[in-house]
Amino acid sequence: MKTSSPAPNAAYQACLDEALRQSVFLIERWCSKLSSALYQRAMTEVDAVQRHQVQSANAALKKNRILIEQGFTGELAKAIALEASGTAPRRAGDSAYSVPSFDELELMKNKQVHLAVESARLQQVVANACQAGFGSFSARLSLAQGFQLVSTKANALRPEVFAGALLQLLQGLDVNSPTRACWLLDGATVMGAELQAFYVSLTHFLAAQAAAPAARLSPASAGEGDGKIAEISHVLQARQPDLPAAGLELETLASKAEPPDTETAHLLTLDNLHRLLVGERDSALEGVSLLTNAPSEQVAHHEFSHTLPSALYVLAELEAQQAGNRAPAMVRLMPSEPMLQMRAHLKKTAKSLGQALAIEVIGAMVEQIANNASLLLPVRQMIADAEPAFLRLAATDPRFFSDKAHPARRLLDTITNSSLGFASEVAPGFPAFMENLRQVAMLLTEQHASDAQHFARLLENFERKQDRHSPAYRQSRQRAEEALLQAELRNIVAVKIAAEIRQLPDFVGVKPVISGFLTGPWAQVMANERRLGASANSGGETSVNTQTLGDVLWCVTADQASSHHKWLVEIIPGMLKSFREGLLSIDYPLAQAKPFFDEIRACHQRALDSAGEAPAPALPSRSAAREMFVTDEDEQSSVQPWIAPAEAEDSGFMQDIDLPDAAGLSFDPPPQSQAAAAAPSSDLPALVQSTELHLGAWIELLVDARWLRAQLTWVSPRNTLFMFTSNGGRQHSMTARILHHLLDKKFVKIISEQGALDSALDNIAQTALRNSVDAA
Repeated sequence: MKTSSPAPNAAYQACLDEALRQSVFLIERWCSKLSSALYQRAMTEVDAVQRHQVQSANAALKKNRILIEQGFTGELAKAIALEASGTAPRRAGDSAYSVPSFDELELMKNKQVHLAVESARLQQVVANACQAGFGSFSARLSLAQGFQLVSTKANALRPEVFAGALLQLLQGLDVNSPTRACWLLDGATVMGAELQAFYVSLTHFLAAQAAAPAARLSPASAGEGDGKIAEISHVLQARQPDLPAAGLELETLASKAEPPDTETAHLLTLDNLHRLLVGERDSALEGVSLLTNAPSEQVAHHEFSHTLPSALYVLAELEAQQAGNRAPAMVRLMPSEPMLQMRAHLKKTAKSLGQALAIEVIGAMVEQIANNASLLLPVRQMIADAEPAFLRLAATDPRFFSDKAHPARRLLDTITNSSLGFASEVAPGFPAFMENLRQVAMLLTEQHASDAQHFARLLENFERKQDRHSPAYRQSRQRAEEALLQAELRNIVAVKIAAEIRQLPDFVGVKPVISGFLTGPWAQVMANERRLGASANSGGETSVNTQTLGDVLWCVTADQASSHHKWLVEIIPGMLKSFREGLLSIDYPLAQAKPFFDEIRACHQRALDSAGEAPAPALPSRSAAREMFVTDEDEQSSVQPWIAPAEAEDSGFMQDIDLPDAAGLSFDPPPQSQAAAAAPSSDLPALVQSTELHLGAWIELLVDARWLRAQLTWVSPRNTLFMFTSNGGRQHSMTARILHHLLDKKFVKIISEQGALDSALDNIAQTALRNSVDAA
């Protein structure tokens, strides 16, 4: 869920302009210093082939220097514009550099994989080299952006933005990959040094603009946790007296908790993982040793399990306490000694390097899932215990990685996804769920559980016992989807009709209660009529509801109606009957339309009382009400959809919340001018764009004063309606506006935006990229 950013001040825009102005000189210095660095490397290079490559790269740099210097500022301007507008692409986790997801990696070509590694290494080296200058600069820029705390992720001048712009420019030049690699090898360090001086200069510029630094640090900033080190240290010292006291440093703990495993790093790289996904399982993976030292691997997992993990858990606990949710720290599951030995044995006896890599990935995947905080402990323990079955499968069936429909992947995904429906071990239905899960676990421990057919049978049996795979559930969900889809389609047409009604000449001066009704419930009636094709009658005759609209616009004009009172008396009964029948066609309660009917009767009475007081003008034409309606349904919905009672019942529509017009359409117009009312509203599309929940996401929803776990199972084509499903097949639907309101008021809590399996595999891809960068 995105939140709106505060409004930046003039100093922020001035800083962006100054950055673009200075970028011209920055890239000139980069080219000069890179050329000197390449020359020095060529002079000291012993290997003749490498020396020739460096010399060729330097010659290519001089040849393309003008293009680089002229194009960099333009690329940087585009990157900054995307960042400033908030439309720049983001990866899951918003890591320091762009990480392809596990599934995306399979679709990438070899060249794209190499570019991903180049990009990651460039961004990492550049960011490390200018970290000091960027920290001070970001503190001042955050305040200029309107933030009270430092938010480095909102900084449009982050080092990775410059690195990305440079890489984008270099990729567009007509040079080969070895030449570009030579440029980036030395150029990354040069760019980092230049950006360090660049940020110092911009910091002085902001100081001159009277932009004071913001407070450190925002929870959303890159250095999250620095402001809580002392508190974390105090808590850890109380829990584990053998830890160092106030000198606890997260960076030190991180370096201890994850000692470099060179053999794993060489094996699990982005290039090797890509080969595994595309089926090059038995191809040579150069320079990789299959041997893995099980004891050292165990040390990597266990030796520092009470340092960094504890610090991170305490940090999470402190933040949860601040939010009012005192959830206990998660129990972390580590692979047992026999399991580590089994992994090492399988790697040692692997018939190919690709097979060894598959075993490595399975082990990492199981560990990720077994320590996913969104899963309950019994489920995580079951996944950890079932690792041998998946290891045996990985040794024989490479489709597990490349085919999302593989029965083993589907079984793992279904188990973890279904378990998210339970908030605790005492939740209703969880004991029955665990009983089904134990049966699966028992069969997975059998030695023959190593082929796709066996997993397919387990999946079929497990799904059959889940409520969401019953015929009754499928029918209920189908009715709900059809009801919501019908409501959205009707609303799309109603929005267009309401805009057209406002443009009618007779609409000007109409009383608010009547105008609100005509552009609200009556627009829905006409939309329903049009959607059902009732208006497409033979001979081009005007539909009843369109004619009724023209009649009411004519008769509520006092001077016209009073001059033709005889005709007014004739049309009143039929017009009121048409209104009642139209409202009933969309199940709109007549009681809610009482203010409109009362106002119509009052207008008619005034017209009859004033009959004969003025000369009769020419009878006005009502053709505008019949001819101005078009059927362009491409306009985004800008009002709340009317959900009929039957549709609400089928879809579990939520309407009893403190939100104006949440239950449906009110025909009381908002307090704005007639001109403003005629303009199409962009409020709902903005809310729709800010609601970034994707299908499959799990939430906790406050319903009837208690929290329910529910999964997002359907989103309407226009993203205006969302439907969630809780255990037992109960549906909970709402508009985008209501969902935004519930999220804002904390009546909806996001539990998991991504499945546990997909999250684990994406983390493995991120690890592979880091290993590739380190190897480079």
